Amino acid sequence: MSRICIDARMWGIKHTGIGRYVENLIANLPEKVILIVHPGLKDESKLKDFEKYYARYHPYSYLAQFEMLWLLWKIKPDLLHVPHFTIPVLWPGKLVVTIHDLIKHQSRGPATTTRHPLIYWAKYIQYLFIVWFAVHRANHIIVPALYWKDILVEKYKLNANSVSVTYEGVSDSLYR
Repeated sequence: MSRICIDARMWGIKHTGIGRYVENLIANLPEKVILIVHPGLKDESKLKDFEKYYARYHPYSYLAQFEMLWLLWKIKPDLLHVPHFTIPVLWPGKLVVTIHDLIKHQSRGPATTTRHPLIYWAKYIQYLFIVWFAVHRANHIIVPALYWKDILVEKYKLNANSVSVTYEGVSDSLYR
């Protein structure tokens, strides 16, 4: 049986759109999936039936890269799904990544940040690299709209068959 692991560190509405995506993704998967979550989710009732490993570093940090690599060596998944472009860059295993959009590619510059321009541009270059690396490293890419598939395929010269569109639906929990 395959061991599938999901990077669920951004689970929950606290992480806005991506958090909602991860929450709904997990809610519709079998309990046999292994999750990597933040320790603050240890007592989350919606995740009680899943095997969990805990990652304490923020997904965008350098320390998270090493922590994720360590956890993945322990888990030994056959497939890792990262629901954001922040993939563990040193992980050699099979990888599926969700790229929700490329808004930061289209809206950039000092007017889009409160950081000093030197810090902003250094972080922006890192962002561009990690997205480039994620789309070229992934065995498969998931996007929420045909528009983003077309942009990814054209911008990064990808095989269109390596990108799947899975439209994001509306959660009934919004109305409770």
